[in-house]
Amino acid sequence: MLRRGVILLLLTACSWAASFDKPLATKTVDLGPSKYSSGARAQVRCYYFPGGFMVKEVDLGEKGASRLSIIRSKDTVPKCSQTQYKSEMVVNPDEWSGYFKGVKNGLVFFDADDGWNGGMGFAVYDAKTGKKLFSDSAVGPLSFSDRADKAVAVKYERLIEAQCVIHKAPSECWQKIRKDLGLASEAAPDCKAGYEKSAVALAKGRCQAQNATGPACLEKEIGLAREQTDESPSVIVYPAEVVLSANSVVKPLAGDVRCWPAD
Repeated sequence: MLRRGVILLLLTACSWAASFDKPLATKTVDLGPSKYSSGARAQVRCYYFPGGFMVKEVDLGEKGASRLSIIRSKDTVPKCSQTQYKSEMVVNPDEWSGYFKGVKNGLVFFDADDGWNGGMGFAVYDAKTGKKLFSDSAVGPLSFSDRADKAVAVKYERLIEAQCVIHKAPSECWQKIRKDLGLASEAAPDCKAGYEKSAVALAKGRCQAQNATGPACLEKEIGLAREQTDESPSVIVYPAEVVLSANSVVKPLAGDVRCWPAD
């Protein structure tokens, strides 16, 4: 019998993201009410995978997990506990902060602790060494490609914040972005729709804060919102693939390039 506060979820009783490897089991230890977030529970979540390793996430209710770690054990199954074991390979919080995302072929993926410019950062660690292999930002889910050499290839919509505003210097700005990212498209993306959508959302948010959701408020706020978003650097989103290794290189794929203003 499991001790009080521990829930064992076997694969037959839970679902897992189809693109990631399914854990053999997961455990959750309830630590009681969070001291940092009203109504939240502090928890330890453990994910057990083939190959003799476990991913531990200690979440006390703050922004980002309090501790992310990987534990390898060939002979015994590590107990799911807030206690930090000597064998834990703890992710340096100065290097990455966030939450557990999934495992693929012995590589551990973590999300960032918050979104950025409409996307989400992610990092990849080697379960054998606990070392970070790669990090980037994506819009939407990650997907994986089968390879004969068993390396993990990740396809995703890559998000990059440019250091210029495309519509203010379309030729100069776009050519620099193309060169830096290795993009094939000669024509710059039409950023107008993305910038306008962001401006409208900003204006609506201000009206909601004033409890004035009618068209008169939107008409009043949209001008200032457009001026502010118009000065923001361009965010570029494009299809990409990376084969994860000690020297990971991101390669652009064919597909649409999107654009909107940075937060």
